[in-house]
Amino acid sequence: MEKEHQNFSKRVLEVLGIDRIKRLSDIQEKSLDNQYQDLFEEHNNNYETITDEEIMGRYVLVTEHIYPDEFVEMAKILKNKEQ
Repeated sequence: MEKEHQNFSKRVLEVLGIDRIKRLSDIQEKSLDNQYQDLFEEHNNNYETITDEEIMGRYVLVTEHIYPDEFVEMAKILKNKEQ
């Protein structure tokens, strides 16, 4: 099972590329991790049946719809004002 997770992580890196992954905020990264865990479970823990489109689709869902960059920036501004 751990080997499957490692292989899936490598696959995600191949599909998204290091630049997209490095640009994720903490909250986007956590949300995307949850999305990929759900996707992995939906495929009965078999990364080989997960398509590139599904991997990219979850990335787009998180970075454009759930936690778009504008939201992340506004959250940072509000957090800084509270301090």
